[in-house]
Amino acid sequence: MRIEDLSVNERILVHLKDFTTDPESEGAPIGQTQEGIADAVGIKINHVPRATNSLMGDTYIDESLVHVGGLKRKRKAFFLTPRGSELAVKIIDQLKKQKILFRDSSGLEHTEHLHEILFKARGITISHLILAYFREGVILESSLSGAPSPSYITILPERPQTDTFVDRTEEAGFIRARIRSGSPLTVVSGIKGIGKTALVLRALKEFEGSKNILWYSLHEWDSARNLLEQMAENHVRLGRNGLKKYLRQYKDTDLGLAFASLFKDLQDSESVLVFDSIFDLKRETLQLLYMLCEHSHKLNNISIVLITRDRQSLSPTPCLGTLGPNDLVLKGLDRASAMELLGSMGVPPDVAGRVFAMTQGHPLALKLVNSDEIMKLVDTKGLTDEELWVVRCMKAFDAIFE
Repeated sequence: MRIEDLSVNERILVHLKDFTTDPESEGAPIGQTQEGIADAVGIKINHVPRATNSLMGDTYIDESLVHVGGLKRKRKAFFLTPRGSELAVKIIDQLKKQKILFRDSSGLEHTEHLHEILFKARGITISHLILAYFREGVILESSLSGAPSPSYITILPERPQTDTFVDRTEEAGFIRARIRSGSPLTVVSGIKGIGKTALVLRALKEFEGSKNILWYSLHEWDSARNLLEQMAENHVRLGRNGLKKYLRQYKDTDLGLAFASLFKDLQDSESVLVFDSIFDLKRETLQLLYMLCEHSHKLNNISIVLITRDRQSLSPTPCLGTLGPNDLVLKGLDRASAMELLGSMGVPPDVAGRVFAMTQGHPLALKLVNSDEIMKLVDTKGLTDEELWVVRCMKAFDAIFE
């Protein structure tokens, strides 16, 4: 058994193992409610009843209507039966010897056995570590303190292949410095394939475990409502449900009212919001982003990062009308970095220099120009070596922009 393979029901059993109170006589904390279970095991709240009903049918858990700390009305709370507790212990014992990814305070990653990491934790249970690893795929050293500090969440896309990522230290430092300084808005722009997403992902690595990181990958078909619903689900995990309540109450979205709820949810949430692929979006979706940008300076402890290949599309909002200190325009790799990358792929120095001149250091083009996929598209008959590399570069850019 591996943590990565735990079912929803198994994760709920592991989560409830941390709660030893009898709800019927002592009440219950929020962690034993549907909201607490959804947040801990990483599922939507409307998926919890199906799982808990299944577990109750197998007599692994029971439920009770009780007082929950801080709430006026009684709530439904769940607790393990003796049979469920026995199974939870069995699951946890099987997972103790698993090696998992651990990131220390310097950002270095290595694997350690779960039970070894538990020895480093102060006031953190093994159930907490198991579920944290399931959600995030890594345990952060900064998360091992038992002090009553915020529990930060990180929601990122699948990390792109970074084998073409060479020496973007200065650009990544620009993004990190703006986030550290509390700058509310940063715009990263550049042509397709230049490495914008990979750069921002690398820059954000420093803030995992110290800020909430919420990443939204946009598409041309996304409506404002779609984006709001994604944000609402993430805010519930932060313990903020104003936007969620608004969307449940109103099926037709008034952007002004929805934004008011969004603004309240975001205020003082210690979050970095990233909106990726701002290109050819629906008008209403852009309008929501414009509103967020215009009011970003009023939000405390919030940093917004916009990633776009079309900087001009953001110009209708006054605070983004022209390039300024908010902007990082990403260019191709410098000559030294490009030559290093091409050299690692076996391209001779004299050829590498010509390829750099033709691609202007575009990282994805540099990767593709020497690939088997591009060579299959090139008819080499009658071409000189120099002409061959010209055609390769042309085909690489065709593949990027097709």
